[in-house]
Parts: sequence; C-alpha cells; structure tokens
Amino acid sequence: MADTAGRQLIALVDGSYTNKTVLTQLPQRTTLIGRIRKNAKLKFPLLPAAAKGKGRRLLYGLPAPTPEEVLKDETIPFIKVEAFAAGQLRSMDVKTVGPLFWSRSGHLQQLRLVVIRPLGYRLRKGSKLLYRDPAYLICTDINLSLEDILQAYVYRWEIECNHRDEKSYIGVAEGQVRAPHAVSRLPQFQVAGYSLLLLASLIAHGFERGDQFLPLPKWRNHPSVRPSILDLLNLLRSQLFEQALPSNQSSHFASSPPLKAKASNLSITPVSLVFPTC
Repeated sequence: MADTAGRQLIALVDGSYTNKTVLTQLPQRTTLIGRIRKNAKLKFPLLPAAAKGKGRRLLYGLPAPTPEEVLKDETIPFIKVEAFAAGQLRSMDVKTVGPLFWSRSGHLQQLRLVVIRPLGYRLRKGSKLLYRDPAYLICTDINLSLEDILQAYVYRWEIECNHRDEKSYIGVAEGQVRAPHAVSRLPQFQVAGYSLLLLASLIAHGFERGDQFLPLPKWRNHPSVRPSILDLLNLLRSQLFEQALPSNQSSHFASSPPLKAKASNLSITPVSLVFPTC
C-alpha cells in the first residue's frame, strides 16, 4: 500500500539470531535490534588515510572496546532514557557507541552498540538489593533514537508472553494430524485464531480488564490491568455455552441472578459477550 511503502520495520531478536546469516540478508527498510555477546570483537570505522595505504586492502579500523569494556569504562557517560515497562514509565541508564562494525555483519553494515545498566530489585520489602544481568544490544540503524531502541527492546517481552500463551493455552505445535499439509497449516490456523481473539477483545472491551470477566482470586495483591488469555477463553466458552442452549433456557440463564460459590467466595455472573465480526 502507498501509505505503508516507506514504513520502517524493527525486528527484535535474541543472541541466537544475531548472526551473519540474518545480518547480511536484511530486507530493505528493516532495522534489527539484537543481543550481542559481552566479549564480541567490534571495530571502529576505517580512517581515510589508512584506506589509501599500500599492501592488503583494509576493511575495518582499529579494534573497539568490547560491550563489557564499554559498560566498565568510566570515560563513557551513562545517559538517562525513559521507557514504559511493567505498567509505568521507568528511567534506565544506557551507554552507546557508534558507528561500529562487526565481522559477522560485514564492512558495509554500520552498527550502534547500546549497553543497558542492570536494574536493581528486591525479592521482598527490606531485603538485599539484587541486580539483573546487563543487556548488550546492537542496532543496524545508527540514526535510530535511544528512546526507540530501548522501548522496542522492552516490548520484546510481550513477544515471549505471546509465545507462552500460544504454546501453553492455544496448543500450537501440539496438534495430532496426519496429512502432510496439515502439519504446517494447523499452527498457522491456531495463531490466526489467537490473533482474532485478541483483536475481538480490544474492539469489544478495550485494553482494560472490565467487570465482564470472572473476579480475580483474593490472593492477588495487585489488580490485573488487562485480561489474560485465560480470561478471554473463559468468556468465549460461556458465550458458546449460552448459544448452544435452547432459546427459552438461554433467556432464563442470561437473566438469572449471580451464582454464589461458597467454597471459593466467588460471585459468578453469567455474561453474554458477542465478539464483533472482524
């Protein structure tokens, strides 16, 4: 489409995909942000004077500090960058160096190194302050802002949650099929159904978890901001059960008072959620 022809695609990958095969075959208008080893051997750009020298043609300049050395180098200052994570806006300390080159991406691909200082956390109130591991990232777009790089990296956690939901609750890659075409088509169909379920929830109820879902257990200290995949599946099942009932029983079921579950102290109200046609 004309309005999306010039749009930039940002791909988030982990260390296993930050390799020569992926870096050297990126499509046009595609930016890769991936994790890199702490001891990766990076190079500075080649100086014009060194490129005109005699002998073997040089492709890279002097060796650059490794990502771990950049983290420990006090001459490179930390920069405060804000990103939305875990329900609120957080400030993180990052360092950046670029442009750099890496032999796995070739001498034509400029890279930007971004080092994120590890965040501190406590297992409980008043306990010892612990730290997570630092993150070492490379970005193939040296002009992309630090805010965009950091926010895109934080959003990568949503992809991991997406994979967990698809494998654990939707059953992707667990289908028992025999036809050769079904082996590849069934996971595609399951992922498409999962996407339509999320889209229908956004259209019907927005991003928040409303009263139409079952109440949360009392041991939950913090209310859920948005519905989980289990909330959506339970709501979809109740809708399908209601549609399967005869018309007289369905109207009585919809108008019945809330059911009291004394054992779990839950108040369950039958609902009739009709997902819109997408």
